[in-house]
Amino acid sequence: MGKSNGRCYLCGVELGKTAMKNHLLKAHLAKDDGDDQQRCYLLKIEGAYAKQYWLYVDIPADKPLSALDTFLREIWLECCGHLSAFRAAELNEIGKNRKWRDFTVGDQVIHEYDFGTTTECLIKIVNETKRVKQKKAVRLLARNVPPQFTCAACGEPADHICCECIYDTDNPFFCKACTKRHDHDDMFLPITNSPRMGECGYNGELDVFEFDPDSIKSSKE
Repeated sequence: MGKSNGRCYLCGVELGKTAMKNHLLKAHLAKDDGDDQQRCYLLKIEGAYAKQYWLYVDIPADKPLSALDTFLREIWLECCGHLSAFRAAELNEIGKNRKWRDFTVGDQVIHEYDFGTTTECLIKIVNETKRVKQKKAVRLLARNVPPQFTCAACGEPADHICCECIYDTDNPFFCKACTKRHDHDDMFLPITNSPRMGECGYNGELDVFEFDPDSIKSSKE
């Protein structure tokens, strides 16, 4: 799959991945020296092997890596309580108690979830920023628009992925009606907006992370 657009969760604009980074830095994350500001890092997170799935988040520099691990489980990964780990680019494991202030702009970190059917995420520190203090450590700033897939059998919009066909064909996606006639009718999982789609028992994240245009509208009123 090629390039994908995303939505800014602060103003609603739809842009490509690189344009979104520039938009966030220029329109929303300009440095402010107010007393109530937290020193943060802007992170770009994408599926290591499925880069059409991506996020921009910010996190205070004094928070541990474990805070991002919790967030990634909630929005992209959690299915069966698997183990996870952070690794540097040279694959050395990094303790989850390490603080983000130990890293610098340009550094890249790999996050691994589940050491059986592993989902890898590539995390890059894009810039240092500041923000007004938030209740939660990780703030979601932008996310890719959910990709749309067509049913391999009938061409209609698909909502399921065959966990068997995913290894044998370029289109393992099916609509609900066609799943009942498929040879692997017991091997389906729902399509999700996540690089973990189709793995283990992953069924998707909580609805709180879906883009809500009304939240943008109300914040401007």
